[in-house]
Amino acid sequence: MVRYGRSVLFPPATLAIVWTITLLAVWLCGDIYFPLTTMADVIVLTGVLAFSLGGISSVATPLWRGRTLEAVTAMRRIQVDRWLNAAVVVFMLNIPLSYLYFRELSETIAPRDSVWRQLRIAASKANISGHSPLSFESLFLPILSIGALIAVYEHADTGRRMGRALLLVLMAAAYQLVNGARSEVLLLLISSIVILWLRRGAAPKRLLGMMMLLFLLVFSLGQISMGKYGASSRTSLTDNIPHVAEGFATYWLGGIIAFDQNRKNPELRYGWDLGKFAKRILNRFGANYSEHDRNLEYTKISATQITNVYTVFLPYYMDHGGMTGVIALMFLVGFLSTYVYRCAIHGNCWAVFTLGAFVYATAMTIFSEEYFAQIMFWVKAAAISTLVYFSPAVTRRIRSRWTQLGEAETQPCE
Repeated sequence: MVRYGRSVLFPPATLAIVWTITLLAVWLCGDIYFPLTTMADVIVLTGVLAFSLGGISSVATPLWRGRTLEAVTAMRRIQVDRWLNAAVVVFMLNIPLSYLYFRELSETIAPRDSVWRQLRIAASKANISGHSPLSFESLFLPILSIGALIAVYEHADTGRRMGRALLLVLMAAAYQLVNGARSEVLLLLISSIVILWLRRGAAPKRLLGMMMLLFLLVFSLGQISMGKYGASSRTSLTDNIPHVAEGFATYWLGGIIAFDQNRKNPELRYGWDLGKFAKRILNRFGANYSEHDRNLEYTKISATQITNVYTVFLPYYMDHGGMTGVIALMFLVGFLSTYVYRCAIHGNCWAVFTLGAFVYATAMTIFSEEYFAQIMFWVKAAAISTLVYFSPAVTRRIRSRWTQLGEAETQPCE
């Protein structure tokens, strides 16, 4: 797959690498976790194969020739640069409003022992209900992340404004962290790396290493602040290291173990809604569809460990047709991921800013289902980036202004 796609970003290559390393790690763990059944291995390998076949089928599909970033005019690039400067100011001015939003949000549930845990639970409940105080702030978060990605692209393309790109990424990550959204921070970091990778034609290895360390730091701090797997903010860093390592291994390797346990004991399972994004949109227009909580019940993965992550195969296999659902849905997301990858390497604007989300979803198949869960982010990233670079009305105004300036400069002096 790496040879076929010429990069490990080629989605079937990414998926194959992720699951090869994961299954190898599970095997090396021996009897630390409950043993995987042969059926669980068959489901994983079938899903990876279906995804790969979907990717290969996508390679044979003609590309839609959308607008490429190389076609953006110099006038528009200057305007984008000004917009990004203004975005820094707007996002900083929004900090007091965000403080009020998060304070009111935290008061919607009973107090918890950790402020971060309280915010995370409150945000999750608000997302399910579709109602929260100052709800425009919840819409502001993805826009901030997309603005940060545009700043990263501008830096990667011009080699300038690195400080601005870094500032916007850090602000976006900070906003998401305060909201208790560690996965959105990882989505932002991976998308930034992918944009730099695409533009430079090679992996930014140093930045990739820094990103991994930053994520581990964020993950560790989150686990310690929420007191998961025995970690505690009241003990020393040395004492917390074994608990943080256990938590990391449980999240990484525990998903497939939990799925296998869930498959053998279906009474542990309750709904996982792939169509949640559609229900949420309809509910905002007055419908009353119920939404399942994405945080599933905890399942034992060993005699002493539990987890509530179940890999991509829980909804595909358990809720959507068994092995047929795995084959059909993995083929579909493999096809779409590879198609976006092909469009991105050809410079299509919408694909460049959504490929990172697909890479993120592919890497997170060991953790949860992120393809359907991230649909609204893909739509927003594609729409906002296209409007920023190719909005016709703005283009006409910029062109008219430049024409006026040009005519003024050519007028003879009296």
